[in-house]
Amino acid sequence: MKKNEIFIKNTLDVEVDALKARNRYKVKAMYDIEQEGGYYKIEHRLIEDLTLTWDEIEEMGGIAEVNREFRECYGLEK
Repeated sequence: MKKNEIFIKNTLDVEVDALKARNRYKVKAMYDIEQEGGYYKIEHRLIEDLTLTWDEIEEMGGIAEVNREFRECYGLEK
């Protein structure tokens, strides 16, 4: 039986490592996957895993610019 998959949205997780002055960005796609018996469960699939130093973030225009680029590229909600 082929499972029904419904795309919900893309999400962004940010892990801040202040000791190493870097941020790790994980973009994931969220799906609702049909299970046996007609039940559904949420599944996250990693799209991108990127670590940027704070210096790299500043070179790119700052945190607001980095967030804007992620929103535009992956259709993330504000």
